[in-house]
Amino acid sequence: MRGGPVVAEMTSSRLQRSGRVLTRVVIGVLGLLMLVPLLYLVVIASQGHDGLLDTLWFEEFALFSNISEVMHRPRFIRYILNSVIVSTIAGLGECLLAGSAGYALAKMQFPGRRLLFTVVVATLALSPVVTVIPIYAMVQNAGFTSTYLGLIVPLLLSGFGVFLIRQFASGIPDSVLHAARIDGASEMRIFFTIAVPLLRPALLTLFLIVFVAQWDNLLWPLRVSNDPNLWTLPVALSSFQTEIGVSYRLVMAGSLISLVPPLILFASMQRYYVRGLSMGSLKG
Repeated sequence: MRGGPVVAEMTSSRLQRSGRVLTRVVIGVLGLLMLVPLLYLVVIASQGHDGLLDTLWFEEFALFSNISEVMHRPRFIRYILNSVIVSTIAGLGECLLAGSAGYALAKMQFPGRRLLFTVVVATLALSPVVTVIPIYAMVQNAGFTSTYLGLIVPLLLSGFGVFLIRQFASGIPDSVLHAARIDGASEMRIFFTIAVPLLRPALLTLFLIVFVAQWDNLLWPLRVSNDPNLWTLPVALSSFQTEIGVSYRLVMAGSLISLVPPLILFASMQRYYVRGLSMGSLKG
């Protein structure tokens, strides 16, 4: 009689351990599968000459010479600098504007607040491709084409950013904000000294998402700028296919270079990113 619960508990413990082991094996296999394209990229970028696209081995390891050749191409350093400028300013601007808008929708009472939030959520259903033409028309009418303003200003706010910060800000205790108001703090001071520190994981997560999205953005920089001096890395890499007759080893070497800044950001902000996503999934 007494052995029954003990056996059941041992069986349950073994099943749990087996489940954890199986989960780790599945995650490991999926992780390795996701690394296959990166491995193929490194192999092609390391070839000594073009035309080798059907091999997964190095016939001639020339990765560093290919990277050097790409880095010495005209304006390539400027392309990297343009990508850094556009992605960084877009990320910081999104954090400031979406942070303040999301906080206001979550913690401030004003007429039409619920309707406005509904409109923000509705914009998430729109494909970015749908809005390219009207946004480009506005940028053109403002005279911002082929300028940094045209590249950056339309990227400074998104419905996703407002929604993400609003979900986080809704978890800030109202008592903390009321206490600050009783002490005479202005709404601006409350936002920057109380809300922003509490929203740090969400803001850093948003910055990382926006930075990577704009770092990889090809459509908007290609559409809004005809000046090669304003091209970002994705536009420059796409131009390689015509300038050098589709030299895949150099295109892949350039793509490998473009992976470095996002990887550095992910490595340095990983704990904030994971915390931000896990906390955001629990917000109602």
